[in-house]
Amino acid sequence: MSLYSKYLTEDEQLIIDAAEEFRSDVLEPRVMTDLEREICPMDVLEQMRELGFTNASVPEEAGGFGGSMTLQCALDATISQASLAMAFMGCSNPIATLLARVGTPEQIELFMPGLLSGQGGLGFTEPNAGSDSSGITTTAVKDGDEWVINGQKTFISYINVFDYFLVSALTNETEPGGASVFLVHKDTPGFKVGSMFHKIGLHGSNTGELFFEDMRVPAINMIGKENHGLRYVLAVLDSCRLANAACAIGIAQGALEKATMFAKQRVTFGKPICKHQGISWYFAEMEARLSAARSLVFDVARDCDEGKNITAGAAKAKWIAGQTAMFVTDRAIQICGGYGLTEDFGVARLFRDARVIPIVEGTDEVLKIVISRDVLK
Repeated sequence: MSLYSKYLTEDEQLIIDAAEEFRSDVLEPRVMTDLEREICPMDVLEQMRELGFTNASVPEEAGGFGGSMTLQCALDATISQASLAMAFMGCSNPIATLLARVGTPEQIELFMPGLLSGQGGLGFTEPNAGSDSSGITTTAVKDGDEWVINGQKTFISYINVFDYFLVSALTNETEPGGASVFLVHKDTPGFKVGSMFHKIGLHGSNTGELFFEDMRVPAINMIGKENHGLRYVLAVLDSCRLANAACAIGIAQGALEKATMFAKQRVTFGKPICKHQGISWYFAEMEARLSAARSLVFDVARDCDEGKNITAGAAKAKWIAGQTAMFVTDRAIQICGGYGLTEDFGVARLFRDARVIPIVEGTDEVLKIVISRDVLK
């Protein structure tokens, strides 16, 4: 039985069982050889697609498994114990899920096969518009049956992996929030890749810049209603934030398990270090915080599955889980001492991945604004 069994149906538990086997047999051996060298192992991603992890939460009628948000969170937590990048990349398909919800029948027929097989990345962040999604300057101007897009995006992940990107652009520059979203294929003329970034964590995610220079996309590539793109951006971010929170508890669980194994074997002053009161209290703190964060994440996932608004809940979960992951991984390094600082041991990697969570898909500061608005409304 996994840590998440009580939240899952029998069919969903079978998927998590497969994910745990995949993590130990396939993914973990590749982390040091590929991911830590910023190489995305495409064969590993393809196996995740074949196992159904990528499209687990895509509606069944659209070609996915039709699983719950609870299942996606369990998948994210399971895979992120080994690699945050592969959890982000291989455990969800938010654009396909959005298309299934708001796309026209023609759009679903045209784009869904490519999204199910090649997935899609999010093209929202700009040099001066990260946390402020409404502050974008990329524009889309209508020209006949096409839209001409010009602008820049940055900190876009999986540039060399995904085929499609959901790009936000201003379609009405005279009114606040007059933005729309477009599904753009990477081979579209005018779609250009800029510099790639080297990060302390999330290795293997191929993160960098995108430039659009007179990039023409057909009108059918606009997803949802014109000038209503911000609401779609925020809807995607809600589910992504909850998935990030699930990844955070997976990272923390991985660090806790490594530290536990080490502390039971490492002997000082005639006994395993876990028998020393000071060290044992570290484990009490780590387990208590992790249990609380896990419960919050899956409570919000249940709310999502019941059709409730999770904007504030996802913000709470991501903030608490992110802080928990940083605390637990820091304690794990302290427990493991010099070994915790080495690359081969694995705790340092989890520590770096944990530091990513409070920044991506909404910083902690933005999350607190979202939460306080909900409390004070």
